[in-house]
Amino acid sequence: MKPRFFRVDRSQHAYLTFIVESYEGICTVSTVDNKNGIIRVLPSEGQEQDLEGLIGALKEEIGMEEIVDHQIVI
Repeated sequence: MKPRFFRVDRSQHAYLTFIVESYEGICTVSTVDNKNGIIRVLPSEGQEQDLEGLIGALKEEIGMEEIVDHQIVI
């Protein structure tokens, strides 16, 4: 399970946390860079497909944008 990184408007962090927690056990979300709204999403084993659906919906709803460059330091 590889972590993925996303940029999310800081005003949406609480909403994102609420939604992810409602899908108990689907993933772990942590803030990497609060100033720039960067979060790390670590899928739970066996939940990757469900998580993909959730991420797709959140991308549309709150403008979550995946970061694919390798400049993020964990």
